Amino acid sequence: MFTDTIFIRASFSPLCLHSSPDHHANMKIAHKCVNGVDLEMELFSFEAKELTQKDFDAARAIDLVYAGNPINMKDYSYDLQQESIALFPAEPRGSSKLLRVNSNGQVSYFEHFGNNISSLLEGCHVVFNNSRVLDARLAVDLGDGNEVELMLLDLGNVDPALPCSDHRIQSMIRSDKVKVGDVYSEPVSGAKVEVMDMRGIWEEEEESGGNGSDCVVRIHSNDVISDFLSVNGSVPIPPYLHREAVESDKERYNNVYAKDGGSVAAPTAGLHFTDESLEELGESNISSLTLHVGAGTFMPVRSEDAREHAMHAEHFYVNVGELRSIVKAMEAGKPIAVVGTTSTRTLESLYWLGVKRLRGISGNDDTKQLELGQFEWRGLSVADPSITAVTSFKALIDGMSDDEILIGQTSLMITPNSYNFKVIDHLVTNFHAPDSTLMLLVSAFLGKQNDVTTIYEEAQNRGYRFLSFGDACLFSRPGVKLPSERK
Repeated sequence: MFTDTIFIRASFSPLCLHSSPDHHANMKIAHKCVNGVDLEMELFSFEAKELTQKDFDAARAIDLVYAGNPINMKDYSYDLQQESIALFPAEPRGSSKLLRVNSNGQVSYFEHFGNNISSLLEGCHVVFNNSRVLDARLAVDLGDGNEVELMLLDLGNVDPALPCSDHRIQSMIRSDKVKVGDVYSEPVSGAKVEVMDMRGIWEEEEESGGNGSDCVVRIHSNDVISDFLSVNGSVPIPPYLHREAVESDKERYNNVYAKDGGSVAAPTAGLHFTDESLEELGESNISSLTLHVGAGTFMPVRSEDAREHAMHAEHFYVNVGELRSIVKAMEAGKPIAVVGTTSTRTLESLYWLGVKRLRGISGNDDTKQLELGQFEWRGLSVADPSITAVTSFKALIDGMSDDEILIGQTSLMITPNSYNFKVIDHLVTNFHAPDSTLMLLVSAFLGKQNDVTTIYEEAQNRGYRFLSFGDACLFSRPGVKLPSERK
């Protein structure tokens, strides 16, 4: 019994389809508005004398989701002290602290990220997310003289080189009186902002500005979006900082290697890297991909059972030549060190998309329209768990030239005690909010030998700074040593 139909849609349908049973499943679904959804299933074989291995794989996939084992968010929460939240980045860039958890679960502490990260990652192939943050926070005049915030929530599938008027953009207007057809004014340019569709309530804590309206808008301007935002917008620093953006945020809320504009929140693990540290790592040991971060990254998990949380989708763009470089590194035995949870989710998603390709599942014939659902990995993981990342990635890019781009979106949700990482060996990341899906991801990565909440609480006691502008962590998957630690 689950109390959220969204979970059923996101998890159940892909499992039935992507497990590719040889015989149809007989389903009975009863919807109860108060108590949720009851689901009964049996697999039957029509005229066949026996069920096939594929049918049993499908049944096991269903069990993975519906066999209980709730993910209680309270088990992955901790008491984040207000004074632990970094309001500004460390000066200079790269001087933040670093917490290290090695392959045996041992924790060590470094006072200076920049002085240690290159030597620690020596021998690894390092993957970065090169998405650039656009100035996506605007204001609108409601027509009564009052100005409220207009935050563009998702620019991942918007071409920033095209005029604003060519696009419908998911946005948040900080008012509960918004309705379809409303036309507001952007006060700096005078451009009209038309509400095209309503999606619901945008929930946010009062100290961060309170709730707003989740809607779709069209900005009536012939300026290209990147230019319009550069002139009229401000840096969309996280709402929990409770401060206005300042001039230095334009530089410091972007990575030194940021390239392709499209994020409305920074892939913050990369904020610690400098040009010098990149040079020390070596160009041949680095690959880049692009996942445009949406504002949904700040949406807390409000359900007690995290499985009922609807994961936001984010758009990715991966150069085939870059993915081939990653494949060559893996074939050469180099571990993959990933900078940030966004890069992690992209590479792990590509693995599952390659598995779909290998299994001939429809929907992936067009390499430019890749898509992975929130819990799709559960069904894909049961039939052939032996598929390697190299095999999967090669299936994705077979027949493509190095200058082609893999384009798609992912809602992948990585959860503890069930997800097995397929690509990532080492992870550079920040300290995350206690009610976030990112706490689940890092808990899954470290496994049962470490309690992330205990690590975080001790880091607070040692004066580490948390969240987007805070200090960094370098985690290794259990049993996987860094090459620098094998010497």
